[in-house]
Amino acid sequence: MDLTLNVVVFQLNSNDDELITAAAPAQAHDSVRQAWQQAERERQIQSSDVTRVHSTWQPTDTDRNFLAATFPEAGHTHVFERPEGDDWTDALEHARRVMDEVENIKLRERGEEMFRQAERVGEWLPILHSVSEPLPFSASLPLVEGKLYFGFARVTTTPDGRIGMSHLTRSKFEAMSAEEIEELALEALGNVKSGLNFKVAPDAELGTLATMERDGPCVASAILLDDFHEKCAEQVGEDRLVVGLISPDHILIAGAGSGQVEDIRQAVLTSPDTGTELVPCLLLIDADTIEVVAERPR
Repeated sequence: MDLTLNVVVFQLNSNDDELITAAAPAQAHDSVRQAWQQAERERQIQSSDVTRVHSTWQPTDTDRNFLAATFPEAGHTHVFERPEGDDWTDALEHARRVMDEVENIKLRERGEEMFRQAERVGEWLPILHSVSEPLPFSASLPLVEGKLYFGFARVTTTPDGRIGMSHLTRSKFEAMSAEEIEELALEALGNVKSGLNFKVAPDAELGTLATMERDGPCVASAILLDDFHEKCAEQVGEDRLVVGLISPDHILIAGAGSGQVEDIRQAVLTSPDTGTELVPCLLLIDADTIEVVAERPR
């Protein structure tokens, strides 16, 4: 939010769905009047329809007179007090600190709501994470010792596309029986497999490049499936595979002897993904082993 602007919201007919927003320089002595002129140009409205005016900055005496004359029945509110004099340095700094704190609160509340939603309706999925040793508080099992681990989480996707997770804690995992762990693993792996499909791009010169997709997040966790190697080997025509985990939702697969290997390596090393505990990495996989051969710098 640009705090050097005075953003003014005009509510019409006491209706929260009828809001017109305009802006003018905050330090202008008539910024509310300028904002109203902008609103009038953009939409045919009458001043008598305005029932509330809300601005970022406290109106000046000039604007208070304008509000009283133009919207005599409307309520007036503002967020920040206007500084006395022409030096806005402290006022702008204070406003920025307040807005940063408000944004942090919103992010925290959104994260908490996504966590609660995941708890309520999320599906169990295995979650990959790149660490040198098991996580201290979440369930963390080795896939490649000292490099790549996995745990479990309830996962949901919000309507705006954000991913919410509620991780299985280490204490809860350690309290589970062997039968309960097996049941959880089967459910989580079954969920990963649901909606999973290949896209294959044959190339006579470089060899086949395959990608995996699923109807939901965490496609990279498919490497945990017991038939992952077999299915991928069928697609690319080689037993030894190079698998690039570009992000939890983006995976590239080719034969280890193909000409696609260097392109996959570069995709891993230059991956922009920074939003998860999985560091983009390059895996060498055969029927019996998984090896981490490269990682993007952390």
